[in-house]
Amino acid sequence: MKKILCIEDDLYIADVIEMALGDIYHLEIVTTASHVMDKLSGFLPDLILIDNYIGLIQAAEVMQNIKGSEQHKDIPFILCSGHADIKQIAHDMSADAYLEKPFNLEALYAIIAGVFQKSNFGAKPITGAL
Repeated sequence: MKKILCIEDDLYIADVIEMALGDIYHLEIVTTASHVMDKLSGFLPDLILIDNYIGLIQAAEVMQNIKGSEQHKDIPFILCSGHADIKQIAHDMSADAYLEKPFNLEALYAIIAGVFQKSNFGAKPITGAL
């Protein structure tokens, strides 16, 4: 079973993601940026789903810390945000994909499946909606 780490500080959205993905993937949810590196050490996800703002910290800072680790540098990630410039932010962060909030479950499933498919075939990272 593929493992997904979800970094989301909105508890309502975290609950929706847990209900939507919990039976399909091995899912761990972190609601504060301070616990991300601790969770990564024991969990080793196949994919990270990250909100653009985790409290006062931006996803770019969190992902820079994660990607700075040799063990975690190749983990693909999907940026989630309601920000008007999500496409540009995702591009600037070298996200593998992005998901605009609010999103429907079909879009969530499709984006995740697309990133897993691309990473399985060694394709170059993608930015933008699938």
